[in-house]
Amino acid sequence: MLINQHPKRLLQYLGKNKLNDSRPFGFGNTSRRFPLYVSKKEKGKIAKDRFAFEQDQQGNDCTKTCKGGDFVVQERDFFGNKIGNPTVYDVKTGNAKLTDAQEKRKRQLGRDRYKIVRY
Repeated sequence: MLINQHPKRLLQYLGKNKLNDSRPFGFGNTSRRFPLYVSKKEKGKIAKDRFAFEQDQQGNDCTKTCKGGDFVVQERDFFGNKIGNPTVYDVKTGNAKLTDAQEKRKRQLGRDRYKIVRY
């Protein structure tokens, strides 16, 4: 009998006045119990790990820095010899903006030695 009812009528019968997308079952805080999304901090960590893995697959030396850019990458050829100068790579996710320190370092190093990778 209730199954064939219109969804709005069913909600009125259950005492709910509207359907809320954030609480699909209509009870409690389901986002804490069932995390369906990844936080921004975790997305950044995943992107950094992915970048380091890709550089390792290409045979480059990838060293993590603590300030400014995220990684310093030294390209290497098939025999392990260095190619060119080390490059600072900054890994960002989405539309994340550069901080003031990163902008300053970008101006200091120039376009060739400071690159931004977005995931």
